[in-house]
Amino acid sequence: MQPRELQQRLEDLYEVRTALDVDAFLVTDPRLAAILDTSRNARDVPEKLLVQQGEDELSVSLFLDEDLLRRLVEDSPARRLHEGNLGAFWTALEGVSHFVYLVWNAQHDRPVSRFELELQAEVDKYAMAASLLAEQRGGHLPEALHAILFEDAGFDPALGPEERERYTRASDYAGRYCGALHRHLIRCASGKRATRELRRFYRLSRRHKLNRIRESLSRYDTPL
Repeated sequence: MQPRELQQRLEDLYEVRTALDVDAFLVTDPRLAAILDTSRNARDVPEKLLVQQGEDELSVSLFLDEDLLRRLVEDSPARRLHEGNLGAFWTALEGVSHFVYLVWNAQHDRPVSRFELELQAEVDKYAMAASLLAEQRGGHLPEALHAILFEDAGFDPALGPEERERYTRASDYAGRYCGALHRHLIRCASGKRATRELRRFYRLSRRHKLNRIRESLSRYDTPL
């Protein structure tokens, strides 16, 4: 499963078009990624979105580790998503999610915070895994999916306090939102209403996203 296919699936899910090919922005050499990474607390990780903001332009590259990409080709989640490739799938998807969301918002002259990127990526990881699993299992969605992503989540010990707080907060909000979606999808055979909800959510501003999540328990338990 190549980054381009992940991008296509994301854009199809949300009915957005960036008109850019993520593969053209891909970096697989960790040495080059280290040079391009201008963040204060650069970490050695298999995925990172590299962004440089100029006065009138945005320079973007996506680093995905070569071994990570190889594993996704050899054991493609598009053929079968399972415990052995789920982690690699989510890691690569996170990077592609950041790329698509940042570019799409930039094309619509909308600023995006790091928190928003992480929040949307967590939602994307649930939504894309749920979509693939439903395709591959005749519409059946494993009940454990939400717990695996959100309740069993761990964070890199190298994260600084500010980063850890951002990741934890994004995971918490996304977990609440996706938990409501998950309960709906477990109950209902069709995912059409959930797809419409995800598309609306994708287009909301940060403030409206958080408001929608805060309402999610009561709203989704009288479903979507």
